[in-house]
Amino acid sequence: MTPQRIGCVVNPVSGDGRGEALLAELRGLFPDSDLDATVTERAAAVPEAARTHADADLLVVVGGDGTLGEVAGALVDTEAPPLFVVPAGRGNSAYRHCYGDADWRDVARGLRRGVDPRPLDLGEIRTEPPGDRPYFVLGFTAGLFRRALDAADSLRFLPGPLAYLLGTARAAVSDPPLDVAVTVDGTAQYDGEARLVAVGGGRYRGNAFDLLPESRAGDGQLHALVVESTSAREWIRLARLARTGGHVYHPAVHYWQGSSVGLHANDPLPVEADGNALAPVRDAQLTVRPGAARLAYPVHG
Repeated sequence: MTPQRIGCVVNPVSGDGRGEALLAELRGLFPDSDLDATVTERAAAVPEAARTHADADLLVVVGGDGTLGEVAGALVDTEAPPLFVVPAGRGNSAYRHCYGDADWRDVARGLRRGVDPRPLDLGEIRTEPPGDRPYFVLGFTAGLFRRALDAADSLRFLPGPLAYLLGTARAAVSDPPLDVAVTVDGTAQYDGEARLVAVGGGRYRGNAFDLLPESRAGDGQLHALVVESTSAREWIRLARLARTGGHVYHPAVHYWQGSSVGLHANDPLPVEADGNALAPVRDAQLTVRPGAARLAYPVHG
């Protein structure tokens, strides 16, 4: 059955700024539905916009990974509608994690025939000093990817995945490693120099990297990865392997699964969540919230 009331949160500046154009396409795909959209003017307005549409049959996010994370986080512990994301960001890794390589328009046409809600796990973020982003959908990282965001921002004239790839390569060559300790479910797993610590429910980063290849949507686990400090030459090899998930077999890479992951450092760590830069932290405790939100899939059959 076609969802009758569709709420929509639009980030007009995500990616290349095509949010409102994609909203027009979305309206055309649901001609028989009452589609109520809120176009946000700033990131701080996204959570309130999400709550405005909490009584819809379907809630669509037109934006990138960060916008999806903001919307999902705003609706934790509520009877929220299932979420669908129209990928309007630069990386759109969360969309790929949830829907693979399917064109969003084809998925939307399927949702028009009926919605199958499935669990969407979130990660809860607690940091010292405290931050202002309490949840993530895609992931939380320390080190290389946070620094790559700054480098990629200077390459905005390039397609998002390419800018992110080049930004990561630049950061790998020029930035120092972290000195960090990592625990998984309270057990110490790593203590030393690392280029990257990544924790997530999302499989892909920068759309190009199959970073956490064992992760599946709704699996109820956090997946954690540490890449030791290596030479620039070896990092290039790792980046190539990460395109297909083969990096997890490299001796400099460590991979775990669990319900909670802790990071500790004596010096502030550069961190990001869902592709959004956060203030540096010394401690982070990340905990999975299984099924804290719901994701919309088309009904089959």
